[in-house]
Amino acid sequence: MGDSVWIWPSADMDFWKINNEETSVIIKWSRNCFEDYKALSYHFYECGYKTFADVIESGHDNVKSDMWFLTGIFLLRHSLELGLKSLLCRVLPRKRDIQDSFEDCCHDVSMLLKKYIDTGRESFLTNEETEWLTTYLDSLEEVDKKSDMFRFPFEDDFLSKYRDKFLDNVDVANNLLQAFALVKKCIEKGIVSEEDEFDHNLKPEFFAFASHGFGNCYLWQRISDEGFHVKVTGYTEVIDYIYKNHQISNKVKLYPLIFMFRNTIELCLKRLFYSRVEDGVPLKVFNSKRKSHYIKKDLWKNVKPVIVKYANDSGEDLAIVDIVEKLLDEINSLDKNGDNFRYPTSYSLEYRIDNKKMDLSNVYMYLKAIINFLEGCDSTLYAIADYESGMKAEYESEMMANMDWY
Repeated sequence: MGDSVWIWPSADMDFWKINNEETSVIIKWSRNCFEDYKALSYHFYECGYKTFADVIESGHDNVKSDMWFLTGIFLLRHSLELGLKSLLCRVLPRKRDIQDSFEDCCHDVSMLLKKYIDTGRESFLTNEETEWLTTYLDSLEEVDKKSDMFRFPFEDDFLSKYRDKFLDNVDVANNLLQAFALVKKCIEKGIVSEEDEFDHNLKPEFFAFASHGFGNCYLWQRISDEGFHVKVTGYTEVIDYIYKNHQISNKVKLYPLIFMFRNTIELCLKRLFYSRVEDGVPLKVFNSKRKSHYIKKDLWKNVKPVIVKYANDSGEDLAIVDIVEKLLDEINSLDKNGDNFRYPTSYSLEYRIDNKKMDLSNVYMYLKAIINFLEGCDSTLYAIADYESGMKAEYESEMMANMDWY
């Protein structure tokens, strides 16, 4: 983690400030949707590939095997989605056709591949490769239909099937990499590099399981925190790893990093919904808003009173809360729905962020400060909840002891 844990929100923070030209990136899309979706696909792929490589090379590092690996799965899965969408941009003749396909398929990579094949305009895969990729993507969709299984805590249905099982990290990674290699073969019109050659021995299965946890991903999550620990830790540490990895250019890492930051802020806010403090988020609000993706309107709005209440009780300075709210206002206006750094365009093929200059080092500090604050709130509220629980138990014990029994 290094010095990043000491980054704290301050009133002079500005998302758009340029402090260092060497870490600055100019976002400028070509306005050719095929080229732009292809480029972003390759960017997410590179970050995911580097994450997988570090996890597997680390050997028996439980945090990396159990947490980083899940973040890596999302990055690779998303690179597949972007790559397939780039192909549709190339083969579909009308803008309206592309828009309809994006809306119909959403995140469904199996549907995206089928639409691409059904156009009949291109055929760069062998029959065996087509069958392998089709079967593999069907398998992926059975596990992660909405592309959120590896971004948020596992749902009960997932845990009922897979809790306490071990993913074979090498097999899962190799299969994902082969799937991307086949999509890339289509993107590059049949040109294949030596490392991307099709491996006939790989089975077209998204999940592959191991009999042990050594170097593999243990599918678990704490009941006490509803699974947020695994995802928050995975994303925050992969963010730091990608940011500090000088083998990945700033241009390549910019969008994946900001998307992961935005997702982590959402995770941190949602985790506060689950705080066990006595004056936490009201149950009605909890039930209606806990799965929202709106970080300002639904999430921050409802956790802020909890933070303020307990900060007041502890005599803390509330100025920091106002500062964080200002920082969140900027993120909300920049990426309200959480997809502006996930895709080059909207489903209607409008470019949301273009001809903008960002200083990656400044953006990192800005977003890291928000996460550090929210993680600090979670730790504090956790301690308060334990104290409240202990006091309540002690009070009830005394009441029982003093009760007259007849």
